[in-house]
Amino acid sequence: MGGYEVFMHLTVLESVPKSGAQRQRIMNFIRSLREKPDTPGDFLDKDTSLRVRQVKIVGDYAITYWVDAPVKAVMVVDVRLADN
Repeated sequence: MGGYEVFMHLTVLESVPKSGAQRQRIMNFIRSLREKPDTPGDFLDKDTSLRVRQVKIVGDYAITYWVDAPVKAVMVVDVRLADN
């Protein structure tokens, strides 16, 4: 199921650490979604339109994304510090 594009708004990218191991882990996970878009999150949530989104914990951060299969795209919609 490879060959997907990954999209992330600039404001989401700005919430990723600027450098260091955390940034590397986050960006590696996001890049991995190109080849494995159906990677399950650690839990699910829904947005205001009731779209189901995956939430993956990577290090200290929660990455929220959903797959738009008809256009072969993964939408990364949030990266933030995970709740403890």
